[in-house]
Amino acid sequence: MKKRDCPDCRTRLQPFWVPARRLGDEVELDRCSDCGGVWFDAGELSDASGKSVIATKVKTDRGCPACGAWLMQAQLADGPAVENCPSCRGTFLEARDLDALAKKSPSSRRPPNGTGFICDGCGARKPFSEGQATLTGLECLDCMKDRHPEPPTEAQVASRSAFGKFLGWLRGE
Repeated sequence: MKKRDCPDCRTRLQPFWVPARRLGDEVELDRCSDCGGVWFDAGELSDASGKSVIATKVKTDRGCPACGAWLMQAQLADGPAVENCPSCRGTFLEARDLDALAKKSPSSRRPPNGTGFICDGCGARKPFSEGQATLTGLECLDCMKDRHPEPPTEAQVASRSAFGKFLGWLRGE
């Protein structure tokens, strides 16, 4: 997978997986550990949530992390304003967009399987239940204990909480 930088703050995006709407499938998304934004490649937003994006012709000041084209303002169907790439059709949701989605009432859809991330410490794929937010991304519990004996900061806990709420919305919890 190609390394990508966040269109908002230029921090390296970290891949993670969520269940797809199709039973047994999963979708790889990219999250910024600094600002909390999430990048969806073309079709991933629909695959993960069933939501679609309504594009506009208004250019933003951010570049696409996948192809470099200028992002355009867009609207998530039944949701907040987002940014969409007219070239590769990817979509960027800022942390505030995720928070707005998480506050919406949950659907009745239940996830078919777990979620996951790649640990910044050991590089292994782990379930989100073992993820701990750090200043640079996510680490598994074992790496967190080895590398960071101090507890997470309030900002890290708050970031994980908002992201956890978004994952709940995405998964229909």
